Amino acid sequence: MDVDYLIDHFDDDAGQKEEVALLIYYLENTEEGTTGGVTQAEVKEVIRNSRSAVSTSGVSSYFSRLKGDWISESNGNSYILTHDGKDGVEELLEDGALDTPRNEDERFIDSNIFEEHRYEKLIEDINESYRYHIYDGAMVLTRKFFENLVFEILRGEYSGENTQMFFDQENQRHYSFDELLNNLKIGVPDLKRFTKEGLDREMVEDIRDLKEKGNKGAHSIRVDFEEGEVEALSDDATHLAEVIYEVWKGVQNSNNSSD
Repeated sequence: MDVDYLIDHFDDDAGQKEEVALLIYYLENTEEGTTGGVTQAEVKEVIRNSRSAVSTSGVSSYFSRLKGDWISESNGNSYILTHDGKDGVEELLEDGALDTPRNEDERFIDSNIFEEHRYEKLIEDINESYRYHIYDGAMVLTRKFFENLVFEILRGEYSGENTQMFFDQENQRHYSFDELLNNLKIGVPDLKRFTKEGLDREMVEDIRDLKEKGNKGAHSIRVDFEEGEVEALSDDATHLAEVIYEVWKGVQNSNNSSD
């Protein structure tokens, strides 16, 4: 359980008294646990080492105000949440906030080849969403990752030569993701040299299939993903991400060497 994650998903309208109750809840539910109750000193330590906006100088006052309804005395200076206190904290947390996060090594796109800052950060965001079971967010960002790479590959390879491959000049508009994939498929003979494994048309269709399983369109977003469904997509997403990123990198290197 991550305290900053709980704070970030706590009701924005909750007061600092309720946030202190949240910190007690966190301390009661850490892996080490706390059988003897939680002290004010322990809460202050969490505040100092987290993104909590609670003032440490007000902790004593908040404990006094929580007594009775939300917390009860345990041993000496230690307190535990009452049933009402526990329920009150959980009601102020967003739905799904208490799902146990995956381990940090459990990633949706499980690769470390992404060196370019934008794509490295995007992969981090995808995997963080996956770790915290925010599957709709992970899939939207995965779509964005592939769509942006495909556009940049086509622009890098055909800019100044065949602009129509990445921009609809006739109608002066950007292509949809599906249209970009159609053009990537056309460009496979020119682009497959940039990857050791070799980009082929079947891989382009695999990317399209991943897009269809995730989000059919930029304005048609799924929010009903099952955990097993997303887990099953991980291996293919990782493989395709590595191939398409290698093609993008090859195009960039080719353009830089010709400058």
